[in-house]
Amino acid sequence: MNPYSRFRLVSSTASAAIIVAGLCAFGQPLLTAVAGAAGPGTGLWIALGGAVTVLVVFWLALTEAIFPSLFRFNAVRRAILGKYYIEGTWLQAERGTAGGHRLAVIDIQPSGRTFIFSGYALNKDLEIESNTLIEFSKFEWPFMTYKYRNSLSDGADGQREGVGEIQFEMNRSAATRFNGYAQFVKTARRIKIEGAKLTKNSEVKRLRSLESRKVVLEKYWSLFFNTTLNTSTATVQPPAARPVIVETTRAVVAERRQAASASTEGKVVPRRRASDWRSEDTTPTADRIRAKMEAEAEEIEDEDVYEEEFEDEAELDADVEVEADEEDDVVMEDDSDEETAEVADEEEDDELVIRPRGRANAR
Repeated sequence: MNPYSRFRLVSSTASAAIIVAGLCAFGQPLLTAVAGAAGPGTGLWIALGGAVTVLVVFWLALTEAIFPSLFRFNAVRRAILGKYYIEGTWLQAERGTAGGHRLAVIDIQPSGRTFIFSGYALNKDLEIESNTLIEFSKFEWPFMTYKYRNSLSDGADGQREGVGEIQFEMNRSAATRFNGYAQFVKTARRIKIEGAKLTKNSEVKRLRSLESRKVVLEKYWSLFFNTTLNTSTATVQPPAARPVIVETTRAVVAERRQAASASTEGKVVPRRRASDWRSEDTTPTADRIRAKMEAEAEEIEDEDVYEEEFEDEAELDADVEVEADEEDDVVMEDDSDEETAEVADEEEDDELVIRPRGRANAR
């Protein structure tokens, strides 16, 4: 028996019961009113035929429109189906697939007097590999045979269409488990399937959320396959530490500051020089170190000598410049004296010329 045939039986029976109850309550007064209005003969029969037609239309409206609209509510469907209520969200384990184990999320949703069976399958990495949409089903409790279609396949891999059969567990309450097989039409390999219904609303809500569905899938994957999902993410490697380069001058300054601030009570360790290496170590490495240190010391001495010579030359240049300035001052003074004498001579000549002229005029 198909449990979903109960919906048609319930709607037909309820519609008929409503019409019969109406006729029993209002039938006699209606017949009297119709007979009095139509009169005897043909008119009476026409009036009765019209009344029957109205009752049939009202029955069809109750059966096909009004009651099916009430079958959308889960409480009504549970009351009608009873222990055959299978609608809800299921998790289906698929064993024996080409790519290994898979976990499918199956939704059985109401659709009037029947249901819609659809879902999708995920692999161990939580990647969707296929989906399922039932095109035809035959439900004879506790078995359900169906034909489904996978829209994610183009048909080249032979996984476009398939058939399956499942058997629900038979309990006094609603079924929460099923098992069976699924098989693609173009392959001979059967896939063993096993399903469990989610009875907690919290799990259903988590499964609908991308952020928290991982928790539910991990739980049921472990229960079905006794393994864990590949949900571990790659650890981020810390950046490589770069070597710290310290300038030589800064190191020397820091060393001197530390030496100055150190306590005088402790033992003072002198800095090692080339002479220390000469007396303590005679290895080739020590010889190279001593040679390098001596070369650096010679370069420093050459630089000191060069600086002293440069300072001496600067002092000589300064002395020469001072002497040149003094000579210039002397020359300038001589020139000014000569110019003063020349000016005085010229003034005397002018006076001599002016005086004779004045005397001539006086005469």
